[in-house]
Amino acid sequence: MLISFFMTAWAFSGVAVAVSYLYTVEKVKVLPEGWKLLDEDPDPSTPIRISLALNQPLIWRLNSVILWNALLNEGESQYFREPDNYNMRLTFKWLESHNITTAKRDQDWIHVTTTVGEVNKLLYTRLRRYSYRGGKPLIRTTEYAVPPERSGSIDFVHPIANFMTPGHEVMAVPQYPPPTQQLQQQQGQQGRQSSHKRQQVACSPTTTPGCIHELYGIDYTTRDGRSSVQLAIAGFLEQWANYDDMRQNFADSRPDLAQAGYNFTVEPINGGENKQDAGTAGTEANLDIQYAMAVGFPVNVTYYSTRGRGEKLDDNGKPLPFESNDNEPYLEFFQHFAKKLDNELPHVISLSYADDEFTVPEAYAIRVCNEIGLLSLRGVSVLAASGDGGAMGSRNASCRSHDGRNRDMTISTFPASCPWVTSVGAVKNGQEPPEAAEFSAGGFSKIFQRPDWQRRAVNGYVKHLNGHLHGYYHRHMRATPDISVVGTLFHTIVNGQPVLVQGTSASTPVLAAMIALVNDVRLRRGKKPLGCINKRLYAFTFRHVLQDITTGQSLSCTFSDGREPGGWPATPGWDAVTGLGVPHNFKRFMEALMTDVNN
Repeated sequence: MLISFFMTAWAFSGVAVAVSYLYTVEKVKVLPEGWKLLDEDPDPSTPIRISLALNQPLIWRLNSVILWNALLNEGESQYFREPDNYNMRLTFKWLESHNITTAKRDQDWIHVTTTVGEVNKLLYTRLRRYSYRGGKPLIRTTEYAVPPERSGSIDFVHPIANFMTPGHEVMAVPQYPPPTQQLQQQQGQQGRQSSHKRQQVACSPTTTPGCIHELYGIDYTTRDGRSSVQLAIAGFLEQWANYDDMRQNFADSRPDLAQAGYNFTVEPINGGENKQDAGTAGTEANLDIQYAMAVGFPVNVTYYSTRGRGEKLDDNGKPLPFESNDNEPYLEFFQHFAKKLDNELPHVISLSYADDEFTVPEAYAIRVCNEIGLLSLRGVSVLAASGDGGAMGSRNASCRSHDGRNRDMTISTFPASCPWVTSVGAVKNGQEPPEAAEFSAGGFSKIFQRPDWQRRAVNGYVKHLNGHLHGYYHRHMRATPDISVVGTLFHTIVNGQPVLVQGTSASTPVLAAMIALVNDVRLRRGKKPLGCINKRLYAFTFRHVLQDITTGQSLSCTFSDGREPGGWPATPGWDAVTGLGVPHNFKRFMEALMTDVNN
């Protein structure tokens, strides 16, 4: 939007404003919970690296091409990403007019290493120091602008207005008896039951790789024990997957895999590490790896260790101050895959991370979502956890709108809200039919429109709510989750010790492994990889494939007046806690995904 400014408004940074109007690119009206402005501003000479996201004039065609179910190669997908050359040249000249001559282009980005003072002048802003829950300070601003003639060239500047939560918590659940004793009891019970009754006690009291196979009828094998399918597990925020822990879990629950020497590989992104020292294993990393592999054998599993915070280097190889760094890795993660050749891409990507949507800058979310859409055009299926706070999104959300009006509002999560992501919810273990897990997050996006393929299913749910939570969600927007699997009490080994973990971050790698197995069959039959599966899931012919979950309710928001109106209820058909349901019969699920849509 165009806003008038007086010259004195920028006196603090010594800026001589020569224009009457500026274009405000981003404005943060309310800081998300946990963030605090610190008293001391950064020194103007502090080095900082910023990235200008260039406008992509052809990206608007992405939606229709995905709906055609076309698959493109790496070169063809770049067509959508290309910035306008004329505007790009003008942007470089604009930077040079501010004595910034070291800017470097990287496809649809321009990266600049400069100083805080120069950024203040360039973007008519005041960079300040902020801290999240007492952590190390980061340099950010709540508003910045560019001259109006640059408004069509730059989508946003990263990461200076990014106040996403720099952390991720996994729900570890204390249980008695200890997990290993429960596992032994469970295996003994299952061995004594008939095949019919085994279905009733599968994954009770804890969830193990063996019981997931039993629960969903997964008995897929290959003659040679090999696969050409690649399954990627996202690793963020100093989470490291441990080889010894994986082998210990397999020795307990899948001795056949332990004997076969089945293992995962690690690929670093942006300097990510592969720490295997004692005590360094991450709960999230181990959970994802151990269950993706146990369910997905024999597909090839790679853990992508992404460095999203910590020391970064400037253009001369010198370390930037911590406070000048970005602490959020989605963009770097997906851009890493965008640069891969077609034969290097994974067929499935599993992300067990979710951020409350109101903490995510809208332009940033759209750019990440477009990157995911472009990957789906190359045959990649991207799955993401819907979150673990029910109607609150994450477990720490306050259910406020954060738009300056502080309205009560249910919360959706990102990247699950991206239409090209398959959002995964969770159901409870140990009973048949299963019940919705109360932590399973879902709801309605404030950023992304509802796709056509989702409208009939979601409109029916809105009608079924009969006014429940009316006015506290965006009823016409993209709805999540899309689908669910079991997500409670997962027996996991972390640093040599058994831990019970639950959440949609547990259910996501399980479903991702199932999709990887489907891709293995497709490739063996001479078919293309699936890419985005959402349109298939919502097709009328898919309804008989999924088990509808009709009992349970997600966690409620607590509104400003203390009311807890209740979360999202599970209902017949699609609902905002379990989506369309559970793939309880894997063979039927697999065969349904063999059919090519609109081909």
